[in-house]
Amino acid sequence: MPALRCARMARLILAMGLSAAGCAPIGWTRVTLNHPLRPEDVAFITPGKTKWDEVMNRLGAPNQLSGTPTGVVANYYYYDGKYFGVDFGWPLNFVGPLSFAPHSMVLRNGGIGADTFQVAFDANGAVQYDGFSHASAASQFKSWPFEGYIP
Repeated sequence: MPALRCARMARLILAMGLSAAGCAPIGWTRVTLNHPLRPEDVAFITPGKTKWDEVMNRLGAPNQLSGTPTGVVANYYYYDGKYFGVDFGWPLNFVGPLSFAPHSMVLRNGGIGADTFQVAFDANGAVQYDGFSHASAASQFKSWPFEGYIP
């Protein structure tokens, strides 16, 4: 009985090792760059009243500054990327002669989206306007090849 238990443990360790090494038939990844801003994080901003230094103290330095004829625009970027893949041919790795033939049948999907929070300041450093631009829908999983299909 101990030999059977050791064999099961060895298989479990091998499966976990292969999964950790990226050799598993299913893989998913999510990458987020920068700190995402939410509406409650920027609720303190009031156009005409909030000043440059208060925005910088609460939100930190912006990713991009652009000059305008009336002042400055600060942009805060947040990137979100997702990837998912399934290899339907992976089980054939364990079938004798078939393991030497090409048998990869991979279905993959992924995307990256960028959200922007923008604050415009006048020449005196007061906020003129602020707003979000959401493009993270690009990082949503699509049911390819059926996305957008209209019968």
